[in-house]
Amino acid sequence: MNKSIIISCLLLFTILVKGQNGSDTAIQKDKALNIFVDCAYCDMDYLRTEMTFVNYVRDRMEAQVDVIGSALQTGSGGTEYTFVFKGQKRFAGKSDTLKVCVKSYETAEGTRKSIAQIVKLGLARYVACTPYGCKLNISAMSDTEKVVANTALVTDKWKSWVFSASANGFLNAQDLTKYSFVGGSLSATKITPEWKISLSVSAQYTNNSYIVPDSTITSSTKSQNFSFLYVKSINEHFSWGLNIPVYTSTFSNLKLSETVAPGIEYSVFPYSQATHRLLRFLYSVYGVNNQYIDTTIYGKTKELLFGESLTASVTYKEPWGSLNTSIIGSHYFYDFSKNNLSASISLNLNIFEGFTLNLYGAAGLVHDQLFLPAEGATADEILLQVRQLATSYTYFTSIGFTYTFGSIFNNVVNPRYNINNGNNFNISFN
Repeated sequence: MNKSIIISCLLLFTILVKGQNGSDTAIQKDKALNIFVDCAYCDMDYLRTEMTFVNYVRDRMEAQVDVIGSALQTGSGGTEYTFVFKGQKRFAGKSDTLKVCVKSYETAEGTRKSIAQIVKLGLARYVACTPYGCKLNISAMSDTEKVVANTALVTDKWKSWVFSASANGFLNAQDLTKYSFVGGSLSATKITPEWKISLSVSAQYTNNSYIVPDSTITSSTKSQNFSFLYVKSINEHFSWGLNIPVYTSTFSNLKLSETVAPGIEYSVFPYSQATHRLLRFLYSVYGVNNQYIDTTIYGKTKELLFGESLTASVTYKEPWGSLNTSIIGSHYFYDFSKNNLSASISLNLNIFEGFTLNLYGAAGLVHDQLFLPAEGATADEILLQVRQLATSYTYFTSIGFTYTFGSIFNNVVNPRYNINNGNNFNISFN
């Protein structure tokens, strides 16, 4: 019985292998351009379906063109997508950068069509050097269409203002526990190349209850926030701004906190390269007027504080990987020992073909918790995490890697039995 099962499995495996070898599209396109697409927001199945004149490889070291995508929000609430095309191997030294803007109300279908179009355009010069170059078609917008497009760009009845509103809530209950949440927000932004204004207001409320032997424990938190930000461009490297946040929080023992923080920012690289690389320094001075719900550990029910902060941040997205890191330091003027220093780093390194090392870490030295209530937190508040707790430090770290090997080609799209799209059933056994 066991021998017959083994023989059957071997026969089935042999049939599957032969069937797969017979449909190998890599052999059919062995002269096509090899590309690697590094784009977290791209619909890769759509790209593979729309652009069949290239080979999609699983490792950038195997690619002849490395395509790196990034995105920034535009003033109208849309998205500006930037794609950097870096030639490798026989195309080494040939690089391009192309951008496309997508409106905030654009559909997912329209967005992925725009992305596919700009990627096709960027790859054209490389594909032209392959046997598939003879299949390229070039078309241009007519003069009439150009006039309509240009008119659409300058005619804006909203004067670049974008408004948004959101509300959400949930209720989750069973015999011994109940969780409820309700929240909402309103925002208005206006962004131009010279300056930007952003206003927002939001509120959140939570209420939870837990039935334990002989008692019922309830917890609730609430917070309201208002923020105003004004930023003025000076040149490609400098800008200045004013940030005014106002908020309340039962978690942080704040009946009302009002802050006024003017600042100046310097970008080592031009702001126009922000989607690809960014190294900036932001210096701010601030005044804070705090009113507390409960008397603090320093015997205060309200106080006016002044301080300064410095932020340094780095963002890189290159063929060797990506880097995002920031360091933020601040202190109050009346006592330099009342300070806060935090740092975070996210690093993804392509060590060798198929092997990527992923590192993340965040840590902070905390010496400015002036808002802590004098009576401290109860055991219930600690367990339910509804009160800010005293601490002198925080940290979080993670490390991991991915390793992929086998065929370098990744051209085929097969959506059958895709259990991640929510349309299939799942069976589990406990």
